[in-house]
Amino acid sequence: MNNKGFTFVELLIAILILTILAAGAIPSFKQSIQNARTKTAQYELLGAIEHARSLAVFSGSRSVIRAKNNWHDGWEIFLDKDNDGIADESEPILYDRSGLSGVVITGNNPVKKRISFIGTGEARAPGRANTGAFTAGSLKICPKSGGNAYKLVLSRGGRMRSEEIDASDCD
Repeated sequence: MNNKGFTFVELLIAILILTILAAGAIPSFKQSIQNARTKTAQYELLGAIEHARSLAVFSGSRSVIRAKNNWHDGWEIFLDKDNDGIADESEPILYDRSGLSGVVITGNNPVKKRISFIGTGEARAPGRANTGAFTAGSLKICPKSGGNAYKLVLSRGGRMRSEEIDASDCD
């Protein structure tokens, strides 16, 4: 009699080999997920800042992107008609982003809580229309648990650039 199939021992050995291979792949898979979260956070924040700058240019007035408590807690964008950097009742929120998981986003002092753009697209501190101290700064997007980190750098003219940084720079 020719039986074509596996014995119970062969099946157990095959399952054991698959389990060992899966156990080796899970840590690198977790790292890939963390890297993707950090990269996504970087793209989302960069896109939102560029959106706020475009709003200022196309409307010819000040726009503000403001962190909700901290940048990783989310942000909101509004047109700042009275140039005070605060969203009043007459200044509706145009974009509202909820918090991001798996990352910590911190800004240095000039961009710690908000970035304000005037009608020319320049980053300026809230003040009078089309004036205010120029703003330049950087935001670090860091993973909560190892992996790639990024820095967004705001130039005097309001343009953003992105660069990958070492995760040890996040401390």
